[in-house]
Amino acid sequence: MLPLKSLKYWAETLFAPRALQQRKYEAFKILLEYDSQALDLVADLEELFYGRNLSDRMQANCLQAQISQAVYGMVGELQEMHPHKFRDLPEEFQRIDLKARNAVALPFPDSGPPYTVPLAAAGECPDLSGGKGANLGRVHGLGHVEALPGFVVTANAFQAYLEHNDLREAVSKRLCQMEVGNVRLLSSLTLELQELFLAGEVPPKVTTEIKQGLATYLDGTGRLAVRSSALAEDSEISFAGQYASELDVHPDDVLEAYKRVLAGKYCPRAVSYRISNGLTDNDTAMAVLIVPMIDARSSGVVYSLDPDCLSRDSVGVYGVSGLGASLVDGSVVPVKGSLYRDKEPRLVSDCDFNRAALPDERMLIQLAKCALKLEEQFGCPQDMEWALDQEGQFHILQTRPLQQEAAGQVREFAPIAAMPLIEGLERAAGGAGCGEVYFARSGEEIARIPEGAIVVTPALKPSLLTFAAKMNGVLSAAGSRASHFGSVAREMGIPVLVGDVLDRFKPGQVVTVDGTSGAVYEGCIESVLTRSCNDSRVPQRILDLYKDMAPPLVHLNLVDPNAENFCPSGCESMHDLIRYCHEMAVQEMFSLVDKRGLGMGSSKRLLTSLPLVVYLIDLERGLDSGVENKKEVFPDEINSFPMQVFWKGLSDERVDWPEEMTHVDWEEFDRMSAGIFSKDSKLLASYGLLAEDYMHLLVRFGYHFSEIDSLCGPVAGHNYIKFRFKGGGAGLDNRILRLEFISKALEYYGFETEMRGDMLLAFSSRLDLKDTAKQLAVLGYLMAVTRLMDMRLENSGQVDAELVKFVFAAEGIDV
Repeated sequence: MLPLKSLKYWAETLFAPRALQQRKYEAFKILLEYDSQALDLVADLEELFYGRNLSDRMQANCLQAQISQAVYGMVGELQEMHPHKFRDLPEEFQRIDLKARNAVALPFPDSGPPYTVPLAAAGECPDLSGGKGANLGRVHGLGHVEALPGFVVTANAFQAYLEHNDLREAVSKRLCQMEVGNVRLLSSLTLELQELFLAGEVPPKVTTEIKQGLATYLDGTGRLAVRSSALAEDSEISFAGQYASELDVHPDDVLEAYKRVLAGKYCPRAVSYRISNGLTDNDTAMAVLIVPMIDARSSGVVYSLDPDCLSRDSVGVYGVSGLGASLVDGSVVPVKGSLYRDKEPRLVSDCDFNRAALPDERMLIQLAKCALKLEEQFGCPQDMEWALDQEGQFHILQTRPLQQEAAGQVREFAPIAAMPLIEGLERAAGGAGCGEVYFARSGEEIARIPEGAIVVTPALKPSLLTFAAKMNGVLSAAGSRASHFGSVAREMGIPVLVGDVLDRFKPGQVVTVDGTSGAVYEGCIESVLTRSCNDSRVPQRILDLYKDMAPPLVHLNLVDPNAENFCPSGCESMHDLIRYCHEMAVQEMFSLVDKRGLGMGSSKRLLTSLPLVVYLIDLERGLDSGVENKKEVFPDEINSFPMQVFWKGLSDERVDWPEEMTHVDWEEFDRMSAGIFSKDSKLLASYGLLAEDYMHLLVRFGYHFSEIDSLCGPVAGHNYIKFRFKGGGAGLDNRILRLEFISKALEYYGFETEMRGDMLLAFSSRLDLKDTAKQLAVLGYLMAVTRLMDMRLENSGQVDAELVKFVFAAEGIDV
């Protein structure tokens, strides 16, 4: 049994076609709004996934929810247009939406006990203790007497703090907006988060365990150091200096100090550092280390493998008097000693140093031996922080892998000496490429794109997708980063620039496209290509973070509307669904009315000097206000912009229209009426459905007809023209010659065309208002001059000659 929506649809088709047309149009307009939103979201996701926009990982969740909502809206409106035809689409949406949600889902963190662990055991549970605590716990486990006593307030306690103070939603909301490049917004959002944490309350169970830890692992009266020990801290990603530590804390103030360290997780530099290293907020949940405060005589760091002396074959000891905070924050210049990396380290006399703030030689050797031992035990060079107390005993405050500069990491590039041919173009996809200019205005030219070309094209057409792998770059007169092609280009690393490019190059000219700066250079500019290669090195952690999210969200698999997989079950991503829904919606509008003219009962006759019988229906502000009660309207009472410009071309004064011939559907007239019906009959006439920025028109010219469906408004992403031409009164060979002429003329003006027997299909999309209007005017003029052309064309030579004349004349149409 058909669902209620399908029954209503078929009932309207038979008994209320006018209402169905209106409803389809309204659904179509809403679908296009969803389409624009969805494509912008696809572009935003790609910027995130490919590391071009360094934002918090939570942004992927927020964007996924938004794109799901937009695509769900598209599916709903497409079903509104034809519920039975697209009855399986919601199920396919649910399938893909589930994959997308699973891809972005974050594991729910544990907020249960334990909330503290002794420092001596912290090395066994790094997921609870964080980097700093776990490393010091391993130092304990390795038998180093220099290790400090103390305990760790676990990462689970941090999660419990979030839940107890109902902060999860507030944190997520702000993380969604955080971008490394937007310093002002980042500072504002992190300040809000720090204020929220400082205003919170430590959960009672956490409070109890902290107090028990003070009594059990410390003497409960001495001053304390309350230090960050976030997950991932002090690992191969150091987070050096990113988080806060609270020093010289009285035991009575430890809870407030704990809250300040938690809040320090959201200082701007720490958040920026975390995001830039491809870590999520949960990856860096804040554990907190509580240890005794050392009354330091001197302090500093030891590098077990120091590059500053003996070509990376020495131990470096850096120190200052008193606490080491001034050393690690860079506010003072430390003194330094260097020692040979031997089993028994000894001072290097060739490397000068000032011993004023350093321990004596015996202690320097002890520090070096300890650092080398830790290097052996941890399996990599160590950066060890130390302090020497007033009694002359040294303590290991922390140890972590030594961050070393990778060979060749720093590269200098000379300024680009060449002057750009064009600059300031809109960047739709980054990267750089060099090659020979190839103009691809038509579908036929697109199919012949050579390997390694720099393609110059009027618009970023979907038909370019099939040949994307051949391109080294694209220069387009129209389009944006939200186009389907822009999306695929970003994925493939093809630079795409948009702007005034059509008349700026010659075929075969060698140019370099710089997708980073928006410029084009003459020749192959090595410095641009090399710099782009360097700039495109996104940290692998970021790519790994998002690698499973791209397939169900932004990958585009449906590239050919004529392919067998161009169907709901062939969709594998949200981007596929967007492409499918948009294409099907345009097709539905193209078949809005049939040749019988159903639904034209309330139409108005267009009074024109042209020998055409045309009836119009106003869908929404397609005709001037005040004509509601009229049965006839004049061309100057048409308010539909696409109809206005199309009619301007059709009624061009240079076209000769014989007054004795009224153009109606003569084939239908001959077949059905045997001369009984009037030539003014709606069954034989041309007709159109109009809105302010929309036109659906079927024009009957004797024994052939033309159908045009177009939206032409201020949003380039919505604009399109779909055209169908079929039939004729001459023989098949003559009709084919006329189709060849129409096809070449339309391709010259940027349409994609396809011929099937004696029918021609043409399509253009996503051009701006001016360019779409020009195409409509040219199309109107083309229809006028070709209405009897099949009667006089006899060979291809005539087609080419007529094309030259047509282009020359069409350039004179002013829109």
